[in-house]
Amino acid sequence: MMLGFLQRLGKALMLPIAVLPAAGLLLRLGQPDLLNIPFIAAAGDAVFSNLALIFAIGVAIGFSKDGNGAAALAGAIGYFVLTKGAAAIDKDINMSVLGWENARGRRCR
Repeated sequence: MMLGFLQRLGKALMLPIAVLPAAGLLLRLGQPDLLNIPFIAAAGDAVFSNLALIFAIGVAIGFSKDGNGAAALAGAIGYFVLTKGAAAIDKDINMSVLGWENARGRRCR
């Protein structure tokens, strides 16, 4: 009984852990002493900044009956990478419902 629970827990934790090497590479490659590309570093930092949420989603998917929630985890990671990467390019960019807006509320083209 306990062994079955621990096996399910290990399986549930493997999905979010699989994201960490890619995030670590992005974070390191974007640093000033290597490639100096801020939005690449911000993309890696987006994963590490939201690690608790990523693990919560991954564990919920792992303990679900069908396990078809991998798309939810991928969507959350994609959102974090997009918002952090956009903010690294331009601090005034604010993601809105209908498109990109800057801090003054004007649409960016």
